[in-house]
Amino acid sequence: MTRSTVLLFAASALLGCSSRSGNAPSNPISTNPPSGGPGATTATEPQTTGAFNIAAAKPLSYPARIASAGGTTYVTDAQNNQVLGVAGGTTTVALTGLDKPLGIAVAGDLLYVGNAGRKDVEVYSISQQKYLRSLGGVGAFQMPNAIAVASDGTVCVVDSKQNVVQVYSAAGALMQTLGGSGAANGQFNFPSAVAIDDTRIVVGDQGNHRVQTFSRAGAFVGSVGSEVAGGKSRDDYKGKFTRIAGVALAAGNTYVLDSAHAYVQVLDAAGSFKGFLGSSGTCPSCMKLGTDVTVAADGSVLVTDPENSRFVSLSTELR
Repeated sequence: MTRSTVLLFAASALLGCSSRSGNAPSNPISTNPPSGGPGATTATEPQTTGAFNIAAAKPLSYPARIASAGGTTYVTDAQNNQVLGVAGGTTTVALTGLDKPLGIAVAGDLLYVGNAGRKDVEVYSISQQKYLRSLGGVGAFQMPNAIAVASDGTVCVVDSKQNVVQVYSAAGALMQTLGGSGAANGQFNFPSAVAIDDTRIVVGDQGNHRVQTFSRAGAFVGSVGSEVAGGKSRDDYKGKFTRIAGVALAAGNTYVLDSAHAYVQVLDAAGSFKGFLGSSGTCPSCMKLGTDVTVAADGSVLVTDPENSRFVSLSTELR
């Protein structure tokens, strides 16, 4: 597969389009669920899984999604079909042999990776460096685009093509499915991001230009955002979104990465706008096209910057 093919796939998978210019796509990717609906499987385990191999690691090429745990930053590299773990500027973990990896999350010793090619979410032990299981089995997801794990081990998986979020127990049992296609409260049009804490599940609903919040039990709580037509300055976009690519929760705040504008909006617990982080460019704390955001334990706001083949730490000074 050529680099241009992978980059187009990755951009389409994460952003719903292949270009960052203009408004969000008028027709984000949406397909009918496979027979049996969301969660249906065609096999129990993948025939091929990833392998931990530092020697086989390649330089970061297209960092798609990002997670942080224990001082290590983990990034899916959609170009090189790998996950890299980086600590102190050194690659300490390399999971290779993946198939179009997108979503990623880390919870303790567990590494969750969404493989768009195998249409599954694979779970690995970092310390034992081995594959453990596949959530739902191969074929359970059409596009496992984003993953989040709560402190109790509950796992949320965004399936962007099926317009749902699957919620699994720590043991891997499917507990509930959020969403469905549409624009009503609780429905999605190309969901692209998810975050979870002890009380809520937050979903970036890209095609509907909003962030939706659900209780941990799955009840719709509220929505923030709308589309902006003809915005001239950042002020026109406060609390409004063009192309949501990532969301994160930390210290009561919600961080929303808008890839169309290369910034992160910070919202308070009530959903009110607090400020912007980041800017477009190639400076050490800039991004050219952000595709995901996470907040590390030390408060650092980390963003993937695939067009510059890197991830960056943004200045945390609100603007």
